[in-house]
Amino acid sequence: MLITAINTVEIDAAPGRVGEVCSILPQIVRALLSNSGCMGYAITDNRRAKNSWIVSGYWESESLMRAHFDHPQLAGFMDMLKAGMASRIKFNSFIINPAEDQRRVFHG
Repeated sequence: MLITAINTVEIDAAPGRVGEVCSILPQIVRALLSNSGCMGYAITDNRRAKNSWIVSGYWESESLMRAHFDHPQLAGFMDMLKAGMASRIKFNSFIINPAEDQRRVFHG
């Protein structure tokens, strides 16, 4: 299967709340992994900022990713912001054109 869509969530922990963010992120990701069509989720340190992480989701189709945006567990990110655990949350999504990627491999 090819990855055709990626979504990311960047989370900056509020001062003094790093431990709470570190404990809740894996819980959110485990719940999101149960969503069908998700090829995988990962949590990585954001190297550009201290006490910041990037949560990335990988999808086999854009439509599955977009349907995923209604998943109730995504509210967990906003709950962290409301509770003062996070000082910033940024959502992104990216669509990959697999046909274009294949042309680069064969004609690159």
